Amino acid sequence: MKITLRQLSYVIAASRHGSISKAAEEMSISTSSILAAIDAFEHEFKIQLFVRRRSKGLSTTEAGRRAISRTIQLLDEAAAYAEELRGSDTELRGELQVGAFTSISPSIAPQVIRDLRQSHPELTLHLNEGDMMSIQHNLRDGTVDALVTYDAGLWEEFEMETLANAPPHLVLAQNDPLAQKSVVSLRDLSERTLLLLNLPQSRNYVRALFEQVGATPGPIQKLESFEMVRSAAAAGLGVAILNIRPPYDTTYSGLSVTCRPLAETEPSPNIVLATRAGGRMSRRARAFADQCKRFFATPAAEDLFVRKP
Repeated sequence: MKITLRQLSYVIAASRHGSISKAAEEMSISTSSILAAIDAFEHEFKIQLFVRRRSKGLSTTEAGRRAISRTIQLLDEAAAYAEELRGSDTELRGELQVGAFTSISPSIAPQVIRDLRQSHPELTLHLNEGDMMSIQHNLRDGTVDALVTYDAGLWEEFEMETLANAPPHLVLAQNDPLAQKSVVSLRDLSERTLLLLNLPQSRNYVRALFEQVGATPGPIQKLESFEMVRSAAAAGLGVAILNIRPPYDTTYSGLSVTCRPLAETEPSPNIVLATRAGGRMSRRARAFADQCKRFFATPAAEDLFVRKP
């Protein structure tokens, strides 16, 4: 094979950005080097990677998508191979890119990153947050090496390790009459305004909860952030269904919420660590995965969930 690993990385960058100029900017090289890498790849393997449109950049062909996926696996293997040959030093150095679903990231990622940095101070970890679609695209195209997210809506092409089950719970104002109940039914919410986190997977999940028991929510108010949902609930503007409970019930508004378990908890998603299938994880990614598992074995992690008595 005449094409180099460096040229393969240029091809991946072009696919990730859908643009030769943006790929060149990321890799700090000329556009001609990106073009040469694409030409070398297509000539070497006799396939067309991209359709090039002057106004829309690069569009990856079906054969190109398969080739890009396999190339990312190859580069993962090469990185793991290089790490192993550099010695048995247990100290981890360099950079690691990980992704996380935006609504759960603040309650999990800072503690995991802090503890990992304490063990490996020479390791720099970059966190990419987003909705389910964007973070999965980041994992597929090699932008990140691992995801912490829910398994609901996770693409089948990824491998995953379960970290914890995250049953849904109700979030409401402290003076709400429903706060007097130890467990609340979805049927109690038929006339209540439902505060809904305006992310596709979150919307679909909450609606599936109601459909599962044949119940119908009241008026729906869509909000753009996890903390805005909690603040609106604390102010008595409605009730919300969430799967993560931050360590404190006080919201940004200064008001506090009350959390109650739901009687109906199915479907109940798992929080998982997702990685690309078919390739070896780097030592850095494996260390991150192990630290995630250690975190979810702690009482602090269990306090993130509201479970039925």
